[in-house]
Amino acid sequence: MSTNSNTHANGNASSKALIIGGGVIGCSIAYELGKAGFHCTILDKGALLQEASTAAAGMLGAQVETHHPGSFYELCRASQALYPEWVEELEQASCLSVQYIREGVLRAALTQEDEKELRSRLPWIRQAEWLETEAMLQLEPELSPFIRGGLHLPADHQVHPVWLARALRASIVRQGCRILEWTPAFSLVSAPNGRVTGVRTSEGTLESDLVILSAGAWSPALTAPLGLQLPMFPVKGQCISVKTEAPLIRSTVFTKGCYVVPKLDGSYIIGATQVEAGFDKRATTGVIADLHDRASALLPRIADSEFLGTWAGLRPGTQDGLPFLGAWEEAPGLIFATGHYRNGILLAPVTGRIIRQVVLAEKPELDLSLFEPSRARIEAAPAFT
Repeated sequence: MSTNSNTHANGNASSKALIIGGGVIGCSIAYELGKAGFHCTILDKGALLQEASTAAAGMLGAQVETHHPGSFYELCRASQALYPEWVEELEQASCLSVQYIREGVLRAALTQEDEKELRSRLPWIRQAEWLETEAMLQLEPELSPFIRGGLHLPADHQVHPVWLARALRASIVRQGCRILEWTPAFSLVSAPNGRVTGVRTSEGTLESDLVILSAGAWSPALTAPLGLQLPMFPVKGQCISVKTEAPLIRSTVFTKGCYVVPKLDGSYIIGATQVEAGFDKRATTGVIADLHDRASALLPRIADSEFLGTWAGLRPGTQDGLPFLGAWEEAPGLIFATGHYRNGILLAPVTGRIIRQVVLAEKPELDLSLFEPSRARIEAAPAFT
């Protein structure tokens, strides 16, 4: 990865970083750069942390949501390993809890085909074991007796996305980060030599030593004028929230097409759909019914739960399913951190660390070659599914 033209030897009083996009990724980058001495500004077209970040369920599913070994799995595992220390640091910095729950995930199989696919992961997945039906029911007695066993994934923890957002915001505010909400970025500003020097916004032009693009599904509109067509698109995910009179589960329970995530207030988040519907964020009754049916097949007593609400978020999908991380040599001064799809919350701490390393010209801890922004110029990868 080429980084030399985009890096600063260190953050100092004159080092400014402008971050486009105030989701969990943008805020985690602001937090890391703030610790390194940069004066950060985050701008967002709406309110901070109000898109995909807080529409999520908060699973840290490095094991359960990764279906193949490789660099992306290692990226997810690295971020998962950072979470306990990162959470402790954020909670001390913000004086707020992120509701970090360490109960793990039970990934149940309801069909023979699903069982076969789950068992195929055992040779490469870490911190996982196969449990037969009886053992699954001993851990979570409310699971359907018709499950065919499943994976026990004790390292896949969870946080509450809303509380994580509050803690992140409070932490960067305490660092002195400038937050510009309801300030859309219209275009990037470049010098004659091609270096990106700022952003044109509804409030005028903002100049900066460094610009970080973390605008999620809205990122491609800003890079297209530079000649880089990011193969990204929004993927709508709808969730529902319910509550029962008494707790049903301690662990997150998961099956193909549905998960149920217990929260500390006694509610459960059930999700989530994957629909390419453009920028349509409307929640629909058919999806509510389908999620309810799937959750009830996995956890029968949830059929009697109280309905609390539903919502939808737009995840930033990419054609190859991988995020864009790092610099692009044809636009010095611009750093990419976008396209995290379903894994923005999971990947927040490692993304913040990676971007800090790129900016400071430090050698990244992980191989980032598969995540380079320049791959957007490579001819079409298979359509994302």
